[in-house]
Amino acid sequence: MSFGTGRARAGVRPLLARTALPRLLWLLAASPLGCERGSNGYTFESNGGGSSTGASGAFGGTVGVGAGGGLTVAIAGPEPFCQLPDAGKAVFAERALTSDAPARRELFTWTTAEQIQEIRAGSVLMTRSEREGLGPGYAMEALAMFGSCTTCDPADADRIALAALLSGPAFSKARYAWTEPWATRVGWPGESYGDQLVRMVLRQDAWLARYWSQRLDVVDMNNAPVALADVLAHPERLAGIYFVRDSGAGGPQCYGSFRGGGGNGYREFIIGNEAMIEEWSLGTPEIRSRIESDIALVQTFFERIRPCPPRADSLWNSDVVCGWASPPDMTEVSAYESSLAIPSPGYLPAAEPLASLIEALQASLFEPDPFVVTPAPPTTPPPTQPNP
Repeated sequence: MSFGTGRARAGVRPLLARTALPRLLWLLAASPLGCERGSNGYTFESNGGGSSTGASGAFGGTVGVGAGGGLTVAIAGPEPFCQLPDAGKAVFAERALTSDAPARRELFTWTTAEQIQEIRAGSVLMTRSEREGLGPGYAMEALAMFGSCTTCDPADADRIALAALLSGPAFSKARYAWTEPWATRVGWPGESYGDQLVRMVLRQDAWLARYWSQRLDVVDMNNAPVALADVLAHPERLAGIYFVRDSGAGGPQCYGSFRGGGGNGYREFIIGNEAMIEEWSLGTPEIRSRIESDIALVQTFFERIRPCPPRADSLWNSDVVCGWASPPDMTEVSAYESSLAIPSPGYLPAAEPLASLIEALQASLFEPDPFVVTPAPPTTPPPTQPNP
């Protein structure tokens, strides 16, 4: 599973502009009152114009037939911020992840039924170096470019060596993972990572590289910094990398007059050292329970944000990516966005994408058939002996 293929991503289109008529009427009828509303109205029409008459919808607007015979939906415009009722702690408050402290021991990766057969047959998790037809992914391309830099500041020599290590043969076979199964079940339009879930638990003494905000460094499982000299001396402890496609890696611009420019952003864990995985498993009751709990969380979030008109502008991806660098304010939506790996149209915090996500998760439930592997720990090279 790779979130970054280097290809152009589809932009976010307004949700209501692509919603089928029955779904639109359901949204109007099913959404309970509870949001602050402004006085500016807006109208969606099909097959003609003219004035509309009809019953009032739940958004305080009207649904009727225009003079030209087409459906006209007039909805009172929302205030810039929908005021949700006090529901206590945000649903995803404990699932939020920021780039200043990303290290987690438990990670999940979606894959295909075909790869599951390969994994079960060989008891090896890292079986492929790229997704068929999509290459090794944008992250590896960015690291390879950095690792081959010949004009960089000599002071960055350790970082260049680390980038070369991460993009080289030692990490050529890897798994793209995230902390939340629900947050990577659907990806970008036209891409599918699979519907089979694998759980990984990193060793407590594992190290994790970070590539974000034009920096490359390493932290341990407590998110404490690790000296690059120590990492290069003991690369066997490096499990993989946390990669963010932000403004420093071809992603969206966060400030200035070019805000929102650049490519779409995302983030991912790339785990390439199987020896630093304490255990990996598939088909277990524990994994099924995790999917079930994720379904319950998304359903609760769905119910809480359903009263609010969806945000569907082209800056949503950049706003989410630019917010990952620091802790969120833990509103319902900000906690949700701080848990995401892929701010694609499939994850827009709106009723229709969330309903589709719930359906995808439900389709991924399975009858347990446990397969658990505990890889051998890494072999630590002997210390260098001083010259006599």
